[in-house]
Amino acid sequence: MSFVMPSKYGSDLPLPKDPSVKIQEVPRKIVAVLAFSGYVTDEEIERRERELRRALQNDKKFRVRDGVSVEVAQYNPPFTLPFTRRNEVSLEVESKEY
Repeated sequence: MSFVMPSKYGSDLPLPKDPSVKIQEVPRKIVAVLAFSGYVTDEEIERRERELRRALQNDKKFRVRDGVSVEVAQYNPPFTLPFTRRNEVSLEVESKEY
């Protein structure tokens, strides 16, 4: 599980009380995202990843970076009705320009 904090917080974040929780700064990256509703299953992730990769094959500006894995984001509590859930799959991309 991870959380993204706005860059304005930088190193000013409070330290976690639980020693198993780590604060990690990750490099900036550009991602392409496909949003969808419903339940997130392994099959649904695979289907949505294929859909996103197909869309990016036709994109004039960006392509999927070599070797990247799909990332999944889920924004709702478990009791949220499936048709109102917000989920995303994302892939890191790079410019097609050299």
